[in-house]
Amino acid sequence: MSIFPALLMAGLLAAAPAPAAVTADTAEMGPADPDKARESENILGRYVQASGSKVVRGLTMAAMFAGSLPKMGKSATVNARRLITREGSVNYEITDRRGDSTVWKEIILRYINGEMENMGKDNSKVAVTPENYKFKYTGERERDGRTAHVFEVNPRKKRQGLFKGEIWIDAETALTVYETGRFVKSPSVFLKKVQFNREYAILDGVAVPKTLQTSIETRFWGLAQLDIQFSDFRWDDPLFALN
Repeated sequence: MSIFPALLMAGLLAAAPAPAAVTADTAEMGPADPDKARESENILGRYVQASGSKVVRGLTMAAMFAGSLPKMGKSATVNARRLITREGSVNYEITDRRGDSTVWKEIILRYINGEMENMGKDNSKVAVTPENYKFKYTGERERDGRTAHVFEVNPRKKRQGLFKGEIWIDAETALTVYETGRFVKSPSVFLKKVQFNREYAILDGVAVPKTLQTSIETRFWGLAQLDIQFSDFRWDDPLFALN
């Protein structure tokens, strides 16, 4: 049962969104408020431009995986080095592996292989852009000492890979710093419900994944969980490629 490659195809590690027009229909404000509507459109316009302008290249990081099947009492952990090459592909070097072999093979390894196979493929139909979502501004929040603009996101269509939830946009850089939600359509008949939380770090003007927590209700194993933490970011090349 291929769970996590399906999530990758569904956009859980989607690349930065491509630029798209921001309209009043895109940034819903509820009751009429022209000033807030303009502010919301401006924030979204900056977000689309910032997110679609740069692609990370030549970056290595430490990756720590913790997978579990609680109903079966099985778990495993894996430490690895994750490399985003200058060409845009992803490679992993496993440095330590412990725990149950089923969790390793069916959850963690499938995720790793799925990411390497699917990196760089077209994700325009699942990207968090005005073409795929309606955005509703809900206000400002503080996260890690930075101000973020919070938007509710609702898919324009009930399509595989789209989710209902929130995105948090950094006020200074207009880059995503947090996403959370539930997929509106299961990526597999074996899965009943998929929820996730993803946190980003702002590194030299780009957003890079910092943590990913995924909780999946499966028809075969019950609950399946995968938590990933990224750290020790190092540029192989001080420059990153532009789109």
